[in-house]
Amino acid sequence: MSRPRKARTLESLPAPVIYIPAGWTQHQSTPVEVAIEDFEIMRLTDGHNLNIEDAAKKVGVSRSTAGRMLERARRAIALGFEQRAPVYLDASEDLILTPPKHLESHNAEPSSQPHCGGLAIACEIPQSNSPVERIFGRAPAFAMIHPDGSLRAQIQNPGAKLKRDAAPAAVRLLKSQGVSRVVAGRFGPEAIKALAAEAIQPLVANGFSLKQAIELFNR
Repeated sequence: MSRPRKARTLESLPAPVIYIPAGWTQHQSTPVEVAIEDFEIMRLTDGHNLNIEDAAKKVGVSRSTAGRMLERARRAIALGFEQRAPVYLDASEDLILTPPKHLESHNAEPSSQPHCGGLAIACEIPQSNSPVERIFGRAPAFAMIHPDGSLRAQIQNPGAKLKRDAAPAAVRLLKSQGVSRVVAGRFGPEAIKALAAEAIQPLVANGFSLKQAIELFNR
């Protein structure tokens, strides 16, 4: 039986990012992943001097769970430095984020505030309550969003059916559409590097509906 996925509450949604050591090449150590929820516990305790109980309450987990999350984050970063491996920050396999309070209603209207650059959201079908797709490179399609929050187009993802190099194919599609920011539930290190090369910002919103993602990021 698979482990149930539990929602987490984060003060902010860190964009996926990869830190590559100077001199690293593809033939060296594989990237080390730090889950954003584990990093949040480490940020609150090590970075902002909260005790583990208070950090656990903020994220919405028990003290013992927070302790394990903190241990995982510290160990991953330590091993990454020791092995001179890239360290990348991303959503874990079982993470579901809790949307901010003002986005919890599915009846909220999309924001009309203008944004900088094109916004794309990984999805299967472009309906308000459709969930944001979990895996960037394998998403069936991308919803292209107008500055007023309306749907500009739904573009099929050529990477969805590829056996390899799915993420670069998706990135090429987004670049051709003038996208500068893309929302999905999770980005692998290959996707993060390909997006960075094209100056496209990845944004995590796992557990969000399409409408909630538009409300949060289309501003």
